[in-house]
Amino acid sequence: MSFRSSSALSRLPFWIWITAIALIACAGCGDGSENSTISVAEWPTAEWLVEAPEAHGMDAAILDGARAYAFQDGKNTQSVVIVRHGVIVAEWYEEGRDENSFATSWSVAKSFTSALIGIAIEEGLIESVDVSMAEFLPQWVGTEKEAITLRDVLSMASGLDWDESYDPGDLSSSEIIQMILLEEDHLAYVASLPLEVPPGSRWSYSSGDTMLLSGVLQSVTGGAAGAYAREKLLDPIGMSPVDWWTDSVGQTATYCCLDTPARQFAKFGLLYLRGGEWDGVSVVPRAWVESSTSPSVVPFYGYQWWLDVTPAGHEMYSALGHDGQYIYVVPALDLVVVRNGHYDKYAGEPRADPSLWALLPSDGLVEGLGSVPPDEWIDAEFLEPIEQSIQ
Repeated sequence: MSFRSSSALSRLPFWIWITAIALIACAGCGDGSENSTISVAEWPTAEWLVEAPEAHGMDAAILDGARAYAFQDGKNTQSVVIVRHGVIVAEWYEEGRDENSFATSWSVAKSFTSALIGIAIEEGLIESVDVSMAEFLPQWVGTEKEAITLRDVLSMASGLDWDESYDPGDLSSSEIIQMILLEEDHLAYVASLPLEVPPGSRWSYSSGDTMLLSGVLQSVTGGAAGAYAREKLLDPIGMSPVDWWTDSVGQTATYCCLDTPARQFAKFGLLYLRGGEWDGVSVVPRAWVESSTSPSVVPFYGYQWWLDVTPAGHEMYSALGHDGQYIYVVPALDLVVVRNGHYDKYAGEPRADPSLWALLPSDGLVEGLGSVPPDEWIDAEFLEPIEQSIQ
């Protein structure tokens, strides 16, 4: 599979991985890491340890090529954080921003939502991924949509009629534009869509499918998905501050829009790199980390994670978002890389009232508010110097 060039809507990454526990046990094995040191005890629940790249087997001069690519004119990069062996070995920010500056997720939030589903299954709140979605959406009972399973939704294969186009010219045909711009109840809007093809028969990227997962979590926990996330995922790994946007009726927008600084996004990547464990505690079940970062109905997508390989051929999975938001995880290199685009956060409550785009515009549509995309983003050109820096 060749590397993609992404502009408005980032798609098509990432392949599966070798378990992180094996990597930690094999600290100095292979991939040019013989001379590096793995800080297995480092868990940045409160603060990150920051060390020189050379302390972790990386050449700083070569590594700087990633900075040069990310911060060239037109890329609109706000932040890059590179973590190896659980330690920040490089971080760069645009002028006027630092480690405390909010970035936004767009669809990176989908991977957080997947983690919450895995946690809920482990807690016995959900029987399995093979249950009918009608268990959580009673309005589907007795309809053809009763055939849609949780697995179908996690895999972007619900079969619902959905168009993810972000082109403003597609206002009348794009469900994502209709939902974000015009609908107050995002869950009800998606649940009302007709079934276009049999469930599981077609992969089609759909923020609507991920919004259905907000309904799943709300049904089984009795509260908003964001509250469950804070208790079970964000607080246990020390992710703070975090704002997760809601629709106008208070339902967590699980398909997008989680605001937090770049270092906090890196914590989530590290959690998955280490098999869902955080400082000796299982936060996300290891089996869920493995299954959600393995191919589902297509080889390049798992359960809300993208799958691909690095320029050097290492298996990689990542969380991707509109306007160039990335969390890359490369288990064979014990590596997490975060890139966020320029973001100006709305100063008020993170709640769509009534239009999400009025408060969180994308594509640089409103100067001084929302996110700005890169003119082009090529994974290989960004990741190659990072890989080549590893001695």
